Amino acid sequence: MKNLCLVLFLSLSAFAAGVSAQALVPIGQVQGDGNLSTMVGRQIATRGVITAISSRGFYIQTPDAEIDKDPKTSEGIYVFTNERMPLGIAVGSLVEVAGTVTEFRPRNERYSLTITEITNPGVKILSKDNPLPAPIVLTANELSRQGKIDQMERFEGMRVKVEVLNVVAPTGGFEDRKTGEIKSDGVFFGVLPKTPRPFREPGLNVLTLLIDKLPETVPFFDMNPELLRVDSDALDAAKAIDVTAGASVKYRTGVVDYAFRAYTLFVDPNSAPALEGNKTFVKANPAGERETSVGAFNIENFFDDEKNSDNVEKEEILTKERFQGRLNKASLAIRNVLSMPDVLGVIEVENLKVLKKLAEKINADAAAANQPNPKYEAYLEEGNDPRGIDAGFLVKTSKVKFVEAKQLARDEKLSAEGARADEKLYDRPPFLIRVEVQDAKTGQPLPLTVIVNHFKSYGGIDDEKDGPRVRQKRRGQAEWLANFLVERQKANPAERIVVTGDLNSFQFNDGYNDLVGILKGKSDPNVLVASKTAFPTGLINLADFIDEKTRYSYVFDGSAQILDHILINPAAQERALKFGYARLDADFPKAYANDFTRPERLSDHDAPIVYFSLDEIKTK
Repeated sequence: MKNLCLVLFLSLSAFAAGVSAQALVPIGQVQGDGNLSTMVGRQIATRGVITAISSRGFYIQTPDAEIDKDPKTSEGIYVFTNERMPLGIAVGSLVEVAGTVTEFRPRNERYSLTITEITNPGVKILSKDNPLPAPIVLTANELSRQGKIDQMERFEGMRVKVEVLNVVAPTGGFEDRKTGEIKSDGVFFGVLPKTPRPFREPGLNVLTLLIDKLPETVPFFDMNPELLRVDSDALDAAKAIDVTAGASVKYRTGVVDYAFRAYTLFVDPNSAPALEGNKTFVKANPAGERETSVGAFNIENFFDDEKNSDNVEKEEILTKERFQGRLNKASLAIRNVLSMPDVLGVIEVENLKVLKKLAEKINADAAAANQPNPKYEAYLEEGNDPRGIDAGFLVKTSKVKFVEAKQLARDEKLSAEGARADEKLYDRPPFLIRVEVQDAKTGQPLPLTVIVNHFKSYGGIDDEKDGPRVRQKRRGQAEWLANFLVERQKANPAERIVVTGDLNSFQFNDGYNDLVGILKGKSDPNVLVASKTAFPTGLINLADFIDEKTRYSYVFDGSAQILDHILINPAAQERALKFGYARLDADFPKAYANDFTRPERLSDHDAPIVYFSLDEIKTK
């Protein structure tokens, strides 16, 4: 773990005496040299040059000739006007502002630092068309990997410049509920040159230290303070830019805000950036002549254009055009990026009918493109998910013989604090399939058993009331599956078992649970909800054996991480050759979802794929 430092919040009793509303207080004095202003709740008056305007306020900064020379105090501050923007407000105006000093934290954010604001302002325009304060050029001293979680606090509300920013998390977006299209939100993450890509690390989010009293044995993740969140269209007249991870953005100027638990650059609409290095997908190799491949792919909310059930709480119904577009995009992804795995676990599919439509689309498109027709067949059983999403399989019957498919633990009850009397352990139960990979050369097929999973998500895991139930449910799911694997291998030690899917868990202790550790039989006890039983499954996680720079299938809040895993038992390890991820989603802008002629961004997950040898592997 990196050196973790944290500024603790001051109590109200520690606030210094106020300043009269008539006396001008320099912005640096309002901000102070700590995370919280010592003037919170006071009526003050200050002045500065307007540097940026947003939809509900504006930023002012001390003119260069008047700064206090203390590098620990910010010279900028946000003036929150809500929807009552004063007349005549313009960038470059020197204004006097009188209002209440406030430390703002969103109501729905228990774990967050605050931003200093002036609220309920009165504004007097003193002059116009003033030069803007010179931006501070950010360096590795300001965005340090070893820095404090609030190391950018001293620039809050100030103009800064980033000469080169390497993008590590692509532009996000949101769905327009009326059209189904994705709208870019203009937000991406980057680091300075020579800074390695940030990855998720073990432990709880360090911001939980601000609120909760937690055991000292639980590790904490520093949230990668070297990350800079960029919102390219937050300010008036600014336009969103869509970038992939791996691109470089040059010469961005803007103001520093704090939003969504991250220091954020609100880009100046007049800033003229240079963008280079947007990338495309990275294809997985097709299985070789003496190989077979098994993969998993979360294709994210794969609903069709029909109403299928009256029992689903929030069934999504796409337009015919959008469903056909998503079918085409999924076909491109599976054929041209995943290279048509012989067995593919598919996660977040609405039902068997939809999965069959996908199989038919892939088969037809492969034939039309002069690719080998995989003759995929679909297998899926309905689970318990209130939204109606399930996990199933596509099996390449041109090469693989189907033997058996069955859902596991569908009716298992959840025994946990806060659980409903009828609550099931799994919303999306594990789904098992047995196949035989045909081998014309030897006449001896290779039997494989594959279990696809979609564990409970992190949603609600830190909720004050529901958190304990969520943590226990996640642990219970991993424990049930681990116990099932132990008993199954006792009955048939030679069975080759592949456990895959979206486990909604990292490859290590996340502070709440250690789900992958439970599946491997070696869970870390230093979590909030630990497993009390060791399950000797013999499984290994294949992600542990690839280069550290490639250990991710998902990107969240700028940090690369693994949610999608493949674990194999000792019998399967005897034939394992190689493992990796097809790269088509995690590194690409969400707006790419609208382009049905390209495979990228069908979902937000990359796909893990393992390759097995049809021949016995000789060991030295």
